[in-house]
Amino acid sequence: MPQPSYAYACARIGALEKRLLDEITVRRMAESSLSDAMRMLLDARYGFESDAKAEDVETLIINELKQAADEVRQLSPVPRLTDLLFLKNDIINLKQLIKARLTKQGEIAWQQGGLYSREQLEDCVNNANYKLLPEPLMLALNRLEKQLELSVEPQQISIGLDAAYLDYALKQSAKSPVMLQYFKAQADFDNVLTFLRMRAMGAGREQFFDVLLPEGGIKHKDLLNSYELSFDAINRFMRESVCKDALLEGLNRMQQSGNIAEVERARDNYLLSLFKVHKHERESLYPIIGYYLAKEREAKAVRLIITAKRNNLPDEVIFGRLVNLYG
Repeated sequence: MPQPSYAYACARIGALEKRLLDEITVRRMAESSLSDAMRMLLDARYGFESDAKAEDVETLIINELKQAADEVRQLSPVPRLTDLLFLKNDIINLKQLIKARLTKQGEIAWQQGGLYSREQLEDCVNNANYKLLPEPLMLALNRLEKQLELSVEPQQISIGLDAAYLDYALKQSAKSPVMLQYFKAQADFDNVLTFLRMRAMGAGREQFFDVLLPEGGIKHKDLLNSYELSFDAINRFMRESVCKDALLEGLNRMQQSGNIAEVERARDNYLLSLFKVHKHERESLYPIIGYYLAKEREAKAVRLIITAKRNNLPDEVIFGRLVNLYG
């Protein structure tokens, strides 16, 4: 079956974007009562269920993301690249399934929106046979299974799969400049966040090295050489990153507030901004990817607002954690 043209896909995505919650609506939700916030969601037909209650918010989010994923998969002229967005959900499920197998755990929190069905991934994990997956991931999982025969460490599972996914994504996106920048920035931000967390825990350099993800622009050796130096030394290796300005902004805000969430917010805002500048193009894959990332960002905002209001948290908590939207 031939893939849709860029022109058709972008035109369709442009129409779908009109359903995205805008900054004004999200801010009004954040400032409103729980009942009013839910009413605004339902008025926007978010989640496609007209009589949902606040406790149904996860169902609404699942409905929205599933619909968005189906639309992107139908419209994408280059599935090889857009599938990377959905493969990350399979990675989450694989982590959970392997850990559940090792610990004989029962039910897991299944992540919707992957490329593979639950039955397919359960069969892979139960039989330790990963031929269904892209070859680089299959090889990484085969190595992981051999390691697990010697010792069982949950962190080893998570780091191994995250590293395999990111390495695969970097190679798959090598000829797509914006996608490559996206995954390089993700690598840099996540390695710096790990750097900060491990230092705060008092972990040694060897422990830090064991949990590093593949390099983006920042070299592992620079992170390791700065690991035991003062905080100011971090600035020295930022020049190698594609996202150096955003990283430095996040780090400066973290120093002022003492909250590492500032770096996470800088990461999320930067990654979305890469596609936001391309949203009006009509012969490009980037508006299609940007739309799906926008739906994920929208879902995070909805979950944050409704969860905070259900737990009677102050509005300051919500505004302190909200990140930029796509609109």
